[in-house]
Amino acid sequence: MSFLFKDKKNNDGVEKVGFEEILSEDRMIRREKRFRILNTVIIYNSEEDYYESLATCVNENNVIETISIEAFDIQENVIELKGAYVDYEEYEEDSEVKCSGKIYYL
Repeated sequence: MSFLFKDKKNNDGVEKVGFEEILSEDRMIRREKRFRILNTVIIYNSEEDYYESLATCVNENNVIETISIEAFDIQENVIELKGAYVDYEEYEEDSEVKCSGKIYYL
């Protein structure tokens, strides 16, 4: 997901800038699911030197899965990840598998 600046408007020396979302046209959705978070953990990958946030979740069919929730959008009313819902989307973009999602309460 990327963003573009919209037109800038000057009002008495104050510059207002809005954002416009650009969705890539060349991505193929592989999987869409809704999960409920049971637990979260942050792991460290020493080989590639980075941290990753993982969530153990249950889907609509009561199957438990662990997914990465890195860079997912989180609604402002979410104060604890445990028990929150995740709308998960896995897609292929430029022959690379990526995922995105939104974390929220009902």
